[in-house]
Amino acid sequence: MPKFKILFLLLQMLHAQDDVAYSFHLSTTTPYQEEAVLLDVNISQLDHSKVMLFNFTLKNSKDYSFHQIGLEEREKYHDLHHEYSYLIYPKKSDKVKLEFEMVKSLTDDDKVTYSISGDRDSVKRLEKEDIEVKLKPMLLDVKALPKGVDLVGDFKLIHTLDKQETEAFNPINLKVELKGRGDVEPFELLKESKVYRLFHQAPNTKKFYTKDGVSTDIKWEYAISAKDNFMLSAIELKAFNPKNKKLYTLKIPEYKIEIDEVKEESLLDIEDVPETSKSIDWVWWRWLFSYVFVFIAGFLMPRDLFKQKKITIKSDKEILSEKIKSAKSHKELLEILLAENSSNYSKAIEALELVVYRGHKNSLSKILNMIYIG
Repeated sequence: MPKFKILFLLLQMLHAQDDVAYSFHLSTTTPYQEEAVLLDVNISQLDHSKVMLFNFTLKNSKDYSFHQIGLEEREKYHDLHHEYSYLIYPKKSDKVKLEFEMVKSLTDDDKVTYSISGDRDSVKRLEKEDIEVKLKPMLLDVKALPKGVDLVGDFKLIHTLDKQETEAFNPINLKVELKGRGDVEPFELLKESKVYRLFHQAPNTKKFYTKDGVSTDIKWEYAISAKDNFMLSAIELKAFNPKNKKLYTLKIPEYKIEIDEVKEESLLDIEDVPETSKSIDWVWWRWLFSYVFVFIAGFLMPRDLFKQKKITIKSDKEILSEKIKSAKSHKELLEILLAENSSNYSKAIEALELVVYRGHKNSLSKILNMIYIG
């Protein structure tokens, strides 16, 4: 059996409390700090003589963050079944306790019938008994990261600098994009400096959650101006990939920015501006003449000259459809769908991730048939 399957089945807790059964599955109990852990929870009604409602979630904690990525409900009468999926990211090393909140609500057929007997203007409240269920916490034995790590996951860093030479106070533009698999909160790459002036907005961040983890895309745009030559310091981000346990470094090199001095004489007018005539306002007469000329020319000109060709403007859906159809590889299609950050494409994204990251076989045409652009 492959190692990842062994990890996925590493922990399974199954217990029942007379009328309800609970099942918990963790992808691993020994993750690294900031490594994604998948938790699947199944809750099933055993006592079919009752009408039940379930309300389940993880408790908030400073020791971990979590995101619910799935909920499947079988609302069969007297036979309730819920399946929850969560992504969990430990925020510290050592022991981390996962705690849960669960409320089981009980009612009966007569009360349900009464609550739905009113019309939309007289909704009747469902009478029920809410019972807090105490569930046993689960423990993670979280491994510490190597020292000095800035990012956890599999990322790449892309940057463009429009020029390395400019005039004084004329800005250069630096664009940077960090994208890949891992949960990263937005942060600033460049700091303020005495040698240049920095103009920027908060980074643009997109995240997409699936059972394989979170895909993060962060974009920065900086405008930098200065009076004299300066050095734009190199940027290095030390990253760790928990999947292969390897350290790697993402870099933006150092740039020397040369500033051309602006000569003072270029800022002054060489020729004197002649004094405006005070006797006749020629500007007004020129404006009147041009207005009359345009009016007469427009009246005499054939109307066919004003007919414009019909301009076809493509909608966002049409543009996206063309991009999807033009994708030449699974990875290219995956990047297009992740950039849309829409749950409409979650099934296609999961299929593509199995191909790109796990080596599964699935044709590109078959996955394209899974995509519907509404």
